[in-house]
Amino acid sequence: MCHRHNTSRRSHTQTKKKVNMTEPHLLAYFHEHCDNPKKDLKIKAKKPMREFLELVKLMIREKEEARKLILETSKKRVHPSSLDLFNKLKIMRDVLLRWKIGGLNRKLQIKPKSWEEVEDEEGNVSYECTEAQVILKWGGNLTKLGERQAINLGQRLRHEMYPNSPGGGILRLHYTFRHDLKIKTSDEGRVMKTAAAFAKGMLELEGEIPPILVSLVHKDKDSQHMLDPTGNKEVKHELEEYKVRINENLQKDLDFSNTT
Repeated sequence: MCHRHNTSRRSHTQTKKKVNMTEPHLLAYFHEHCDNPKKDLKIKAKKPMREFLELVKLMIREKEEARKLILETSKKRVHPSSLDLFNKLKIMRDVLLRWKIGGLNRKLQIKPKSWEEVEDEEGNVSYECTEAQVILKWGGNLTKLGERQAINLGQRLRHEMYPNSPGGGILRLHYTFRHDLKIKTSDEGRVMKTAAAFAKGMLELEGEIPPILVSLVHKDKDSQHMLDPTGNKEVKHELEEYKVRINENLQKDLDFSNTT
């Protein structure tokens, strides 16, 4: 069973900040952590996230010093684009400092925007990123409304698939083959929590969401091709086509009681 997040803002809350950068420090960080300079880099682990925080602090200090130097040596104003970047860096710093680094609710994404060819002494050609878009996401908490909706959806699926099944139906299946039942999700925190809430309703589980998430919800790298198409244009195009079809079908005025 696979689950991918929906886009309803009532069911989850998330904020993000985007900024395009050519800063040497940022590009060096990107090349240090990426496997391919033409593919997106995603960071959620504690150590590289702390490194990014220190990097942001360094860039802020350098820009503050450069700004003071400009004001002291000339009457020119600081360029608006430089101020915009400076303010966005401070927001990112404040977000990263606001909570203890860890958990499911913060994610850093760096998307390469342009490259240049670099040839070494032996004539081998490689690519280096020269501009990247930095996206910092935070929040992403599943709201109480979203949790109720996911639980209700799980209950509805159970009742429709196994209506009054003798022997317990899916509930008996769960206790018999518990370790064979896997719910796969992308690595977004709100998606994993939604999947856990869905499992709670479908399997009629008791208790809070976190224990259910740990025992039944899995982040599977092999599922990312379908669940998280970032950087995969073919999959993204296919998903967009299906979204259009689903939307068209949902807008039709039909009496489903007369359909087979």
